[in-house]
Amino acid sequence: MNDELRARAFDSRLARQAMIAVDVIQAVFDHVGECWEALSMEEIFNTREIILTGCGDSYCAAVATQPLFEKMTRVKVRAMPCIEVSRCMAKSRFGYRPNTPLVIGISVTGTVSRVEEAIKRAAINGANTLAVTDDPDSPVARSAAHTVCLGLPKGLDYSPGANSYNGSLVALMALALRMGRVKNNISEEELFAMRDAIPAYAAACQAKMKEYREKAFQVSLRWKDLRAVDFIGDYGDYATAFFGSAKVLETYGGYTTYDDSEDWCHINFFIQDPRTVGRVVIANQQSPSFGRIRETIRAISLLESPCMVVTDADPALFPPECTVFTFPKPEYFWLAPLMEHFAFDMVAGGIEMLLEIPQFRSDLADFHQENTEDEVRIRSSKIEMV
Repeated sequence: MNDELRARAFDSRLARQAMIAVDVIQAVFDHVGECWEALSMEEIFNTREIILTGCGDSYCAAVATQPLFEKMTRVKVRAMPCIEVSRCMAKSRFGYRPNTPLVIGISVTGTVSRVEEAIKRAAINGANTLAVTDDPDSPVARSAAHTVCLGLPKGLDYSPGANSYNGSLVALMALALRMGRVKNNISEEELFAMRDAIPAYAAACQAKMKEYREKAFQVSLRWKDLRAVDFIGDYGDYATAFFGSAKVLETYGGYTTYDDSEDWCHINFFIQDPRTVGRVVIANQQSPSFGRIRETIRAISLLESPCMVVTDADPALFPPECTVFTFPKPEYFWLAPLMEHFAFDMVAGGIEMLLEIPQFRSDLADFHQENTEDEVRIRSSKIEMV
């Protein structure tokens, strides 16, 4: 029976994407190149603030790459939810000096209304704008002054978004490195070492993907009947936690939460019936908050919650009852979000297949009006300039 269940879990869309992740990353890496034409040298030197924005997975990509943009540009960098940029932040915060802020709107399809709106509002009020998208002719791309096109390989299944997310990460990483080199914050030698580390890290993780897939299947069997899954991560690793939480909803519609380690200790610690709540902790040793993360995991252990740890550290550093997914230690700390999300992606995909609940709850046809004239949830929401 387990062989049949294993075959079903291994055939989830997310598991299949995990098995070819390195090929997609290499294709996008080769396509975006060094982003030499994305922004002029003058624009890069003029930029005194960067706003990274998007919705859903694209917002996760903003959070994941914020640390690299900070390191490369040495200016203020914020990863902001799109609704804040498009509707809520004061107009005076745009265009207060030339090419500042640089608003980078992320949308793989290029058809998300809020991202288009954010870019248009930023541009009207004097900011510089750049779209990161796979469609250079999309509304989002046409609204921006500049575009970085992902170049995702055609004909592949990207739903529910693992490899397309990686495409956004690679493009943003390449752009950040380009800006760091132009500003002479890294040498040419460092630029190429960092660039080469992207596909090298992907390949190192890919070599262990079958091992992760089997371990993810075992977690899927144990966790499929839990009432909730709770994710914890800090700074760039918060993106991996947020992304994992999103996959719970997009695959099998489960109940999920996400938080950073400090607020988890203040708030989510008190969720009732902790033995029925799975905890997923992103715990990379290079994180400045690694000590606090370990304290959080000890608290989870005391609660007797099922716990999955995604880390580049020695498994012996965590309680023995934790299921630990150990990833290769990246040469640079900002690389970890590129591959570590696949650990839980495959768990979510496995639970989807074991419960036989179709992704995005497509069995609830009455609630799905995607891509129809009256669909206002994502793509046809009215563009407003406020």
